[in-house]
Amino acid sequence: MTDELWDLMRETTEVRRLADALRQSDLAGTTTPDQEREYLLRRAAVDQRHLALYPADEKGAAEAQRSAVMLRDHDAVHASHRGAFPASAPQWVSLNGAADYVRQEAAAAGIAC
Repeated sequence: MTDELWDLMRETTEVRRLADALRQSDLAGTTTPDQEREYLLRRAAVDQRHLALYPADEKGAAEAQRSAVMLRDHDAVHASHRGAFPASAPQWVSLNGAADYVRQEAAAAGIAC
């Protein structure tokens, strides 16, 4: 396996850990928007990386679009962007725009995308 694939597997494991922590905090009623955002950002970044490695994977492409839109919508509601342009900016409206938004936010957070 390539180093890129190993890195993707490690980050996928981290996303699963964040999902489990989010599930526990939801059950306890203690989930914060920042906690949700961390999960959504890392998940969307992993999905974008997966799509780059496997562009013919239609299910993966649909999942990458869905997670990108979820992050963009979350950030629009909570005004929680870290990049130069907010989630409500017009360039992010399309599905491709949502993916570009993920890349902007991942870069701002220092996360591979």
